[in-house]
Amino acid sequence: MSTASTDAIAIVDGERHGAVNAAYADLYGFSRPDDLVGEPWDRRLAEDERSRLEREILPSCRSEGYWRGTITGRRRDGTTVSHELSIARLTDDQYVCTAREAAGEERTGRDAREHTRLLERAFDAVEDIVYVFDEDGDAVLWNATLREVTGYTDSEIAGLEPAELIAPEERERGSDSGSGSDAGGCLDQLGDRQVDLVTKDGERVPHEFRGTTFEDRETGRIYRCGVARDVTDRTERERQLRTTRRFNEELVENAPFGMFRLDDELRITYENQRAEEIIGLPENEQESEAIGTDIRDLPSIAETGQADLFTRLKDGETIEFEFPFESIYGKEAYFTGRGVPLYRDDEFEGAILMAIDISERRRRERQLERQRDELETLNRINELLLEITRDLFASPTRTEIEQTVCDRLATSDLYQFAWIGAPETGGQRIVPRANAGIDEGYVETVTVTTAGEETGQGPAGRAFRSGEVQVSQNIRTDPTFEPWRDAALERGVESAAAVPLVHGDRTYGILAVYATRPLAFSRREQSGFEVLGEAVGFAINAIEEHALLFADTIVELEFEVTDSGLVFVRASDRLACEIDITGYVESASGTWSVYLTVDGAEPAAVREVATADPDVERARVVADEGETGLLEFAMNGPAVTELAEHGAMLTSGYADDGRGRFCIEAPQTTDIRQLSDRLQTAYPKSTLVAQREFDRPVQKPIEIRQSIADRLTDRQQEALQRAYHAGYFEWPRRSTAGDIADSMDISETTFHYHLRNALETLATAFVGELH
Repeated sequence: MSTASTDAIAIVDGERHGAVNAAYADLYGFSRPDDLVGEPWDRRLAEDERSRLEREILPSCRSEGYWRGTITGRRRDGTTVSHELSIARLTDDQYVCTAREAAGEERTGRDAREHTRLLERAFDAVEDIVYVFDEDGDAVLWNATLREVTGYTDSEIAGLEPAELIAPEERERGSDSGSGSDAGGCLDQLGDRQVDLVTKDGERVPHEFRGTTFEDRETGRIYRCGVARDVTDRTERERQLRTTRRFNEELVENAPFGMFRLDDELRITYENQRAEEIIGLPENEQESEAIGTDIRDLPSIAETGQADLFTRLKDGETIEFEFPFESIYGKEAYFTGRGVPLYRDDEFEGAILMAIDISERRRRERQLERQRDELETLNRINELLLEITRDLFASPTRTEIEQTVCDRLATSDLYQFAWIGAPETGGQRIVPRANAGIDEGYVETVTVTTAGEETGQGPAGRAFRSGEVQVSQNIRTDPTFEPWRDAALERGVESAAAVPLVHGDRTYGILAVYATRPLAFSRREQSGFEVLGEAVGFAINAIEEHALLFADTIVELEFEVTDSGLVFVRASDRLACEIDITGYVESASGTWSVYLTVDGAEPAAVREVATADPDVERARVVADEGETGLLEFAMNGPAVTELAEHGAMLTSGYADDGRGRFCIEAPQTTDIRQLSDRLQTAYPKSTLVAQREFDRPVQKPIEIRQSIADRLTDRQQEALQRAYHAGYFEWPRRSTAGDIADSMDISETTFHYHLRNALETLATAFVGELH
């Protein structure tokens, strides 16, 4: 009925319009009824009429059930309309309203509404967004473009604050300016500016706003209207232009060649970073002093007679140049380049210079000749070092190795003399062990130490501490060589080098070499000496290990360890069990596989403790028999490393409830104090409880084992030892071939190959030869 009626009818539900017909919407200047649904009822009343609701209208409806009278309403565009209003109460919160324009105003209202519709159609014909907001921030008029761009419906736009259509940062800017609470002022604050319009989906669309404020003379109300133009395409073009310009600037600034811009008087107006390097910009300067300088006045150009060459640029000639150059800061360089004149409207306006610094190339050319001479010397040095390295392994003792090295170096015409020293037992002084050459008592008179004091700051002391080759290329000026300078210069020594004799983490001593020429030890030469030092250290280590196998006198050390840093002790303490080390094998990768039995705890629990230990790379259970079993630890800790580097071996070891006992055998020639100190440094809660020395006669079984071991390759020995310790030969087997192959990091087929060859060697020795 309300839809078909020509009267204006509305259902008021609570305080808002619940339903309205077209006549009611048209009465208040709305093109669609839905635009009024949900709007507060009193918003369509003039401000001075709103008080009548609570004072007169609603009380009459509640008591009489209806109210009838004339009232002034407010249209959407802010104008007022007088109409006859009838209100009937349906329920306590629902009313039906019937309105009709008062006599005399009906035609005026129709004309006003027709004018509004004409204005709306005109707005819709504009491609840009057109908007009008009243002083309360309510949208009064807008065109279809606003709906199309933002995705909002007319009713949604009517309920929005203007600020909700604008990017958040623009709202904050309006708030900072003091107009953040004034929704209309938010748009007015934009002026002629570009901001992002935010759509219903959250998309940002750049628009350029142009707006103004006006006053309705009839009502005195203030309105804000404006136009917003989509500038997406223009913004993208500007972005592309900025990107292109930035790319060109970065290209020029980071070009691998120098680039200069000259004005019409050939003054430097721009230089890129590479050009500044050519000119020589000091580190503490932000801008080159060459800016504004006539390029022909630069000293190197004027002094070399090249000024006229650059003058030819003014005649439109492209020039090419190559000459030495010294910057205004004294930096020497040599560069080549090209200059191109620039014209505008047939008038010379400057030039572009591109210069490539070829100083390095020129220096390399000069160095080539020096390097040819140095290369010949280096080849001689390398040949000498190779010969010495070959001779090392023909020397049966450490003393002979050290003397051989010194003799070979001293007999060449490259060096004056050489000596090898090692720290004295229990002290820091490096004591000479071998020397050769014309030193005129130098070695016996100087004092060198391993500590950081003055006598330990020279090449020898630094080499021993760092484990790296150290040199003094010019003894006359090297402050660290002060304690020995006079003695060295008296003997004609100009440079010296010290080479650490290392194997693994152990330094056996140092080799000191002296030459009568400064700068005698180039980088390549130092690398050669580094290899020699490692070879000597390896040879000494091999002799010490060999000494343990064949020594008649053996030193046995017994340690008691309660340090939880040792995984065996920690596991036995945490699990209240007994752990017994049955053997260990060194792998090709340098790790050690330690085999151990456990009694009183589950092997899996021991494995969990070991897995968390930094010295254990991996752990596996070989055999699990409840609270006993066999395990394998792959270790790379200080204990096994120190033993190997000192030529010692662990003969027995066990740990019970956090207390361990370990027996170690070493040849008599081993530095026992150093070995003991290093083990106690690694595990502070360890005590040397016994040190015994005994004779070990050479027995035939040892000779047999050694002779057989000499026939096996390293991999064959490793495969055989791992198979034995891991229970491969037991029945049933405790480890499969795959298990052992995994521990060796090889395939199962390769393991079988090494094991079969090892077993064949054993069978040949025991079944073939002995039979």
